Amino acid sequence: MVESGKRLEWMGALTESEPLTDGEPGVGTRYRDVFVDHGQRIELEAEVVRYEPPRHLQVSLRGDGVEAMSSQTLEEAGGGTRLTAVIETEFKKRLLRMMAGVVTRHAQQRLESDLAELKRIVEAEG
Repeated sequence: MVESGKRLEWMGALTESEPLTDGEPGVGTRYRDVFVDHGQRIELEAEVVRYEPPRHLQVSLRGDGVEAMSSQTLEEAGGGTRLTAVIETEFKKRLLRMMAGVVTRHAQQRLESDLAELKRIVEAEG
């Protein structure tokens, strides 16, 4: 869930992901990610702040007018695996804060769609 190439496979709006650090993924690994959605281009710098494979991943995201913390946890559940994803976002620009409700609803829909694609890929490989 952290490697650029893999994320490009299942994150629908992610069009570019460039590692900014060398070596294996871990705490401190940074990426420059570009998302394009509904004609809007958003560039973010992502930094892994918690990495405990295969159970926990937490990433700090920073971009123009936005800061977010994304956390994913995997746990066994009923013979399968449950993924819990939480994204906490702070909008730094006034216009973004005014549009926070719409932006958040859209981001929730995008996240659900992306996670459905991830599930499809994982199950097809299994």
